[in-house]
Amino acid sequence: MQTQNVPSQADVVIIGGGIQGAASAYYLQKAGMSVVLLEKDTVASHQSGRAWGFVRQQGRDPVELPLMKACISIWPKLERELGADLEWRQGGVMYVAQNDAEMASYERWLHDAKPYDIGSQKLGRAEVVNLMPGLTSPGVGGIFTANDGQAEPKKAAPALALKAHELGAVILQGCGALGIETEGGAVSGVISERGFIKTRIVICAAGAMTHKFVARFGRRLPQQTTRSTVIRTRPVAPISAVSAVVDGLGFRQRADGSLNLADDINSDIDLTLSRFKYAADFWPAYKDNWRSFNFYLGIRFIDDLADHLPGSPAADKPLMGRRQTTALPNPKRIRNAMAALKRLFPHIETPEIVDQWAGDIDATPDAVPVIDQLENPKGFFVATGFSGHGFAMGPIVGKVLSEWITTGQPSINLDAFRLSRFETGEKRRPYSVL
Repeated sequence: MQTQNVPSQADVVIIGGGIQGAASAYYLQKAGMSVVLLEKDTVASHQSGRAWGFVRQQGRDPVELPLMKACISIWPKLERELGADLEWRQGGVMYVAQNDAEMASYERWLHDAKPYDIGSQKLGRAEVVNLMPGLTSPGVGGIFTANDGQAEPKKAAPALALKAHELGAVILQGCGALGIETEGGAVSGVISERGFIKTRIVICAAGAMTHKFVARFGRRLPQQTTRSTVIRTRPVAPISAVSAVVDGLGFRQRADGSLNLADDINSDIDLTLSRFKYAADFWPAYKDNWRSFNFYLGIRFIDDLADHLPGSPAADKPLMGRRQTTALPNPKRIRNAMAALKRLFPHIETPEIVDQWAGDIDATPDAVPVIDQLENPKGFFVATGFSGHGFAMGPIVGKVLSEWITTGQPSINLDAFRLSRFETGEKRRPYSVL
């Protein structure tokens, strides 16, 4: 996708080049709409390209299951449809319970997920070992969803954006959105870094910056970020095609034998001035899951302070913030993941780490995304707050937004994802098992 000229108008302008924005561009352009996608950095350069790569129904809040059940039928066909290698591998996803209390939480989820018929099942210790031979810590059993899988985050969103471009979409990288113009209570255009684009429809899929766009229209979207570290190793002997979370390790083996590893579900929270804005909204989740979070006061506090100073690039362009991510991998997380690998698979020679990265996960207080259309202005759609679950859901989110825009109604009920739940006093705590 080479640098393109900015068109004077388009049917739809998409803000954000993560997998939600790229998938929306693909499905809309495929449906015959003219699309411009604005990305302040490069496609998939932020969280969508930094995820674990699990594509799962398992463990999700039940309100997400209709979307993911539909999405799991899209992923196996997506490589052929896009003409791209996405490293799709449908080996299932397994969570291993280390004690009876953890197993009980998994059983509760199985009960709540049963009406959606996604095929998840309870496992005994022997079944865990059968799915992942050589594992030294099969716990008391686990749960498994056979038709879940994995794909490569660094490839998926770029492939969707490239296909959208081949169909006629204009993909503008290094070009952020500076503002949204309205007229008569409806969207009339977007001010980009490279000029004004007339449009009646905007999809804001700008990750953790989305709440700033929403606030311009008097709406409230509590949103914060957590930082997650992931590593990749050199190829090792085959272990399993199953993606798993087991005894301190998030694990998936790619088809080439290399491993993607993470320090279980632990996340780092960088303390900044901005974080305190919605602190009260997130306090119940922090209190309930405090063992999973580690708080840091460091360089990002200084960066955020600098961003508030008059004349700084972020202050001059408040809807964009920093152009490039400053999320750095946590060495402690890397050490923990490698130690867990050695403990769980002692028969494997410790592999060399060939890549390491971190990503900011934009989250909502209930860990469920916002997928909605504002009433004022009309034509303003939001897709954000995927809370670490968004990579897998990208294709179906793009598809239902395309349906909503082109036919007036999505094929899947999206009431649970409305923005107003944060404005009407609803108090819903995160459900997700992971």
